[in-house]
Amino acid sequence: MSRPAIRFRSWFLLCVGLVVACGNPEEMGALPEEPLGTRESELCAGLSVSTLTISGISSYEFVVAGSGSFGVSTGANAVRLEYTLGGVLQAVEERVGSSGTWYFSGEMGCGTQTFQVKAWPMVIDSAGNRTTCYATSKVLTQSVTQTCRAVAGGGSHSLALKSDGTVKGWGYNTNGAVGDGTTTHRSTPVSVSGLSGVMALSANGGHSMALKTDGTVWTWGLNGSGQLGDGTTTNRLTPVRVPGLSGITAISAGLYFSLALQNDGTVWAWGLNSSGQLGDGTTTNRLTPVKVSGLTGVSTLSGGFYHAVALKTDGTVRTWGANNFGQIGDGTTTNRLTPVTVPGLVGVTQATAGSDHSMAVMSDGTVRAWGYNGYGAIGDGTTTHRLTPVTVPGLSGITRIAAFNHSAALKSDGTVRTWGYNAFGQVCDGTTTNRLAPYLVPGLTGIALIEVAGHLLAMAGDGTLKTCGHNAYGQLGDGTTTNRSTPVSVIGL
Repeated sequence: MSRPAIRFRSWFLLCVGLVVACGNPEEMGALPEEPLGTRESELCAGLSVSTLTISGISSYEFVVAGSGSFGVSTGANAVRLEYTLGGVLQAVEERVGSSGTWYFSGEMGCGTQTFQVKAWPMVIDSAGNRTTCYATSKVLTQSVTQTCRAVAGGGSHSLALKSDGTVKGWGYNTNGAVGDGTTTHRSTPVSVSGLSGVMALSANGGHSMALKTDGTVWTWGLNGSGQLGDGTTTNRLTPVRVPGLSGITAISAGLYFSLALQNDGTVWAWGLNSSGQLGDGTTTNRLTPVKVSGLTGVSTLSGGFYHAVALKTDGTVRTWGANNFGQIGDGTTTNRLTPVTVPGLVGVTQATAGSDHSMAVMSDGTVRAWGYNGYGAIGDGTTTHRLTPVTVPGLSGITRIAAFNHSAALKSDGTVRTWGYNAFGQVCDGTTTNRLAPYLVPGLTGIALIEVAGHLLAMAGDGTLKTCGHNAYGQLGDGTTTNRSTPVSVIGL
């Protein structure tokens, strides 16, 4: 249930060479191509941008980057460059020389936008006086796409992020977790009302969360413990904004509580707090966000049933909340109302909270797990609860993990391993027998994302989504309410 943190800025400018304008794009303003004065006309006579190319432009994790070359005719010795994205000016710079390379980096949301680079020849004399020849220019454009993919599984519902930044939901909807304004269960995906510009999703129990590219958090569904963070306990059938939160980079839904990571590395929590899962040193439920005590430098976070896990930028792990099965990992079964360090874990690249157990991916691609093991979710071949991390045998090259009451691991080769609770076929092995050790799921290849709830969600690199497991409310999205013990395709994504 962990979600990778994506840190972003309101804008970003990469300036190399001689830069004379490097400020907030909204304050810069593109200069008009106005008539030149006599001196300027004389200096610019016959000058042009002889060459302008785009070598490449691409987007990854909400950062768009590109480069290319420029050249100016004899008599000019510099170039003015303006970069726009989606019709909005992003950056302005000057580069000295009759030819050279330009670079650009900035932010973009989901979907396809047009990138434009525009160039004018310049003359810079020995005294440093600059003349820009606005009467002549060269313009190049190229489309760039930010593919946004995310999936999330609640207890009995599912969410998927579309490449255009909108969200689809399906499954259990009595409390509005699907977000379509109704309480009708959905066996195929439907649009979540009024959401766009989304970059991350999370779900658990009966509520859902979305993080938008502007750093705001939106929630909907069950709200009996204040897990929607809107100051009420009223269920919401469509998304509402969590007030007071901005600059958020990651989100995670616990069973009846919610977590959000701010861009300064601190964590906010709200909702049920019966076991200290909000980490504020109390067991008082919170209807609006409160800061988790003493926690800084966090890169990712994850909410379980009644406990939480945070990965710090130094590769260590903090946990807090319920500890009745050792899911905190500190060698005790004492609940923790504020974060504690999991001993012996260093070099962690991802950490996640299952229902009552926890897991971590190490820098060498192996996996550690601890906590509840009654159904084999630890994966060590036993049903013995573990109060401190143990190695999951037989796993290597792991890039991502997911946990609920069963566990899943994604390998670097795009294959998936599963183990643990399997009453509904969620291990995807064709049976309903619990698995005490990792099992290679047949038919899942080229997988890029995994999430688990009472079912498994596995998204391939091309955006297709396979599911298996519990399907009483249509949460597998195959148009039926039949449990599946082998993967089926979600319809209509």
